[in-house]
Amino acid sequence: MNRILKIARDVHSTNYNLCAMEPVLDGEDRIIANIKVTPDNKNVLQFIESLKNKLGPNDSYSY
Repeated sequence: MNRILKIARDVHSTNYNLCAMEPVLDGEDRIIANIKVTPDNKNVLQFIESLKNKLGPNDSYSY
């Protein structure tokens, strides 16, 4: 099963706040990850890679 994650980035001059969430139709959205990093796009790519590793190849995640 495919899943959709939304990734938000709150940009400041000294840091980025990154949040990944999974929308839920009949309930409250699930926060998968939330992190503050230095303002570098490489950190955003590392965040996405960490999500892929956290969720695994079978697209499963236990809450």
